[in-house]
Amino acid sequence: MSEVEEIVRRRDRDRYLSTFFAPDASRPHLLALYAFNAEILRVRDTVSEANLGLIRLQWWRDTIESIYSGAAVPGHPVAEALGLAIAAGGLPRQALLDLITAHEFDLFHDRMPGITELEAYMGEAYSRLIMMAAMILDREAAGSASECAGLAGVAQGLSLVMGDPAHRDPFLPDGMSVQEALGHAENRLAQAMTLRPALPKSVLPAFLPVSLTGLYLRKIEKAPDAPLAVSPVRRQLTMWWTAKRWG
Repeated sequence: MSEVEEIVRRRDRDRYLSTFFAPDASRPHLLALYAFNAEILRVRDTVSEANLGLIRLQWWRDTIESIYSGAAVPGHPVAEALGLAIAAGGLPRQALLDLITAHEFDLFHDRMPGITELEAYMGEAYSRLIMMAAMILDREAAGSASECAGLAGVAQGLSLVMGDPAHRDPFLPDGMSVQEALGHAENRLAQAMTLRPALPKSVLPAFLPVSLTGLYLRKIEKAPDAPLAVSPVRRQLTMWWTAKRWG
């Protein structure tokens, strides 16, 4: 197992499992994209102060710029793999940079100003990740998945941040309760699922992690003050069943 694959297996089990439903040629590039995302998410938990986190995020920005300019990529396994994924999927530079910028919010304790800003964050941090995965799977078909990805990413992102009580408060705009945030996620998920049948089959592996969102939301509703915990076996079976049903 490569170092890149191991990063995704350990830090992002849901997306890791989803890559087994992708074509063999696409799987290494999906793993590279997801490992990059895992590295960005990890910054918050590995720094003692925000400025140190900003420095690490800037390193990734500089690395992205190096890849697109054709300069040598630093000797970092995720960066090297990401360069290949960018070429394979024609991934947009700005989408990767916006994902990094969105996660600057994670480093501070400022409260999300409102629902518009919350949705914008989820769009940049989660929806664009789904879209880039779809581009890796089928660049030509990915454009038809943008609306579904936008809605699904908001729902998925909300389920993940609401399932982390230790870090959720800044994501709740003034006046919004956890239950209201969950309700908003459920609405976005329902809207995304109405569009799901029209998605090209080639891009469906990019959406498989979203199939767990409903399960997560129900779990959080039952125990809103407990960290989200769903057994790996149940998550794996849910994703497997969804892949068979969608396929």
